[in-house]
Amino acid sequence: MSNPLIDAVIFILIGLSVGFAIIGMIGLFLFPDIRSRMHTAFRATLISLGCLWTSVTVFALFIVLSRVGDQYIIFVLHSVVLLIIVVFANAVLYKLFRERTKTTSVCGQSDQQKIDNKEGK
Repeated sequence: MSNPLIDAVIFILIGLSVGFAIIGMIGLFLFPDIRSRMHTAFRATLISLGCLWTSVTVFALFIVLSRVGDQYIIFVLHSVVLLIIVVFANAVLYKLFRERTKTTSVCGQSDQQKIDNKEGK
């Protein structure tokens, strides 16, 4: 049996994780352009994963401090490795999407230069 305070912390963190995952999913469907979608999905997913990983760590550390067994240390290490893999994969995909969605310049001018020329700067 675990401590009610630890259980409350774990449930709050899991609730936050689910909430941010839903925010990321809604952002993918709601925003009109690809950059806004990427930004929302990337940030909300990382916050969601951070909350989930923190809840796993809190649970495992509580069990380890209760002197139940060493298998929970391995559980924490596996969750750390999984978190690193997911963060790295998100970063790679984010860079890939940014490279593929760059605005192209027309006639040697970037979009910002065109705006400056229209404003008379």
